[in-house]
Amino acid sequence: MEVVSELVQFMQPNQRLDLKAVALTHVLGLTGSAEGKAAILGLDDLLMAIFGLTYDENHTVAKDAVLSLINLTAEEECAIKVFLLAKRIEPPFAIVEVAAKHIGDEQSPLADPWSMVLSNLTRVESLVHEILDILERGEQTLPRLARAFAQLDFNKKKARLHYLAPIFCNLTQVPRGRELCCHARYQLLEKLLPFASYEENVVRRGGTIGILKNICFDAVYHSVILGEDDNILVAILQPLCGPEEFSDEENDMLPIELQYLPESKRRETDPDLRKMLLECLLQLCSTRRSREILRAKGAYEILREYHKWEARVGLDRDCLLACLNVVDILIKNEDEIGLDNYKSVEVPVEQAEKFVQEDADYVKSLLD
Repeated sequence: MEVVSELVQFMQPNQRLDLKAVALTHVLGLTGSAEGKAAILGLDDLLMAIFGLTYDENHTVAKDAVLSLINLTAEEECAIKVFLLAKRIEPPFAIVEVAAKHIGDEQSPLADPWSMVLSNLTRVESLVHEILDILERGEQTLPRLARAFAQLDFNKKKARLHYLAPIFCNLTQVPRGRELCCHARYQLLEKLLPFASYEENVVRRGGTIGILKNICFDAVYHSVILGEDDNILVAILQPLCGPEEFSDEENDMLPIELQYLPESKRRETDPDLRKMLLECLLQLCSTRRSREILRAKGAYEILREYHKWEARVGLDRDCLLACLNVVDILIKNEDEIGLDNYKSVEVPVEQAEKFVQEDADYVKSLLD
């Protein structure tokens, strides 16, 4: 600890550049291990020095300082410590505002590392409300972040800003974040939707699908998701679609964007993301109105073909089970189901365990 604390004197803004650079390189190396992070997080002066060097005029020094913060905020407890210290010191280090400013600055070469810091901080649910307060304080902050995400060439220093997707996903952990995402004022959701099928980067794609999942788990927004506009439903179903041909009658049921897909159409390759999309559909099956809309839009027909592919090509047990859970509901008529809202039903623990085992046995029989 004493050796680490000696680095603080070399990490002052007015220190020689070579000394700052060497000291910070050593600190960055320490953040790669649990012991090193613990040592740094135990020294407020050292953390404050790292905060200060994120403003350094030398790009390499500033970047190494931000990279250190990425590592230091990677675990929840550490992220909380960094966030609280930044707020407590005098003058405070406005870590969220600084991150948002860099991300929203098309000329910032540090936009990507700062987006990773903000992604780590927003992953902590207990911090999300305060972070939302800060982001909403600037009237143009959220719209600018949404534009930076939606416009792939937004940053002129070649930052890709893929981590904006998990940032928005993390914000939708809480009801207020979901409300902001769906609010017409910001039009965040419609800007994010196209990236649910963005093949070039799994972080951007996965974060977008995570947003859809969080919104689907909140029944308040089911009427928005299954409204007159099919954009959200298409974003959920499209990654599950392959190049299979449907009959004319079946094609007429599908949203126009999902009709007559080309032979080159590939399904989502990541099983975790496929499962998340299927969980979206399962949540949408909770009420009679939603089930009827899904049937009318050809969701069952898409899942019928998806199930064949998963059992033959994808071979993921969890995805197969998630698909079967949705199909089991959609294949029944409402008289068989006999209730409006599945979520109102309480299943005894022993019965639930029996269902889980039966499902597992069935999936195993498909794959064996």
